[in-house]
Amino acid sequence: MHDNSNKTKSILLLSDSPSYGTVALRMASAVLEKLHYDVFSLPTALVSNTLNYGKAEILDTTEYLFHSLSIWKELGFSFPSLFIGFVLGERQAERIYQFAKKEKENGSYLFFDPIMADHGKLYNGLQKKDVESRKKLMQIADCIFPNKTEACLLADLKTVPDNFNLDEAKELICSLIQKGAKSICITSMKIEEKPCIFLYEENTKEFHILPYTEKNLNIGGTGDLFSSLFIGKYLQEKNFLSAGDWALQKMNCILDVFQERNHAEKTIPIEEYLHLLD
Repeated sequence: MHDNSNKTKSILLLSDSPSYGTVALRMASAVLEKLHYDVFSLPTALVSNTLNYGKAEILDTTEYLFHSLSIWKELGFSFPSLFIGFVLGERQAERIYQFAKKEKENGSYLFFDPIMADHGKLYNGLQKKDVESRKKLMQIADCIFPNKTEACLLADLKTVPDNFNLDEAKELICSLIQKGAKSICITSMKIEEKPCIFLYEENTKEFHILPYTEKNLNIGGTGDLFSSLFIGKYLQEKNFLSAGDWALQKMNCILDVFQERNHAEKTIPIEEYLHLLD
């Protein structure tokens, strides 16, 4: 029997699993295991490679995912924290919603990254109904990690501005709250022309801007890296701002070293950099 006695340290990850490239489940599992979490990871889809190669094979793993969960229930495993990333299709989204809602009613803390869009548009193959399914998941999440495009889609904005002034950025957060969001971490914005991560914490009703310098890197998985670091720190300390600060600092540190020795990888081979989290 698996020792699940250190309950606060268990976390269930639901996202896509790449066969090549360190993003999604591969990134989150590596980071959270390094931060001493007991990680349960289930793929919402198996993906041959990251989508920035232009094409990929995607296998729907919904049945495997839910059969695994029912076995884990029989074994008595419990998940004080859940992280939901990429969701494949309406049917899977609805089943994950029902499962996560029940877990939340049992006291689990729910993180959600509404992966669906970037650079002002939906990812290939996704449609309006996928935005709706993510809005529903947003309503039961304790904390969401949209990028700027995803935040605007969830808030029903007609366009995705390149730059926000502070009032506009706060209005975006307010419309997300009206649609059911709680704590919010927008992972890429420009406010007053400065790139930043924009945080809103439900408990304190406070906004925080975490500025960063853009790096000349065209790689996937940086959002996954930030959210995994943030989750790991937040669950230890329950402090939103310090989790954001720490995650950004560690991510910058990893990206700096990666940039120095980059051999044209399209994702970060995270195992080589985990020692930087010590």
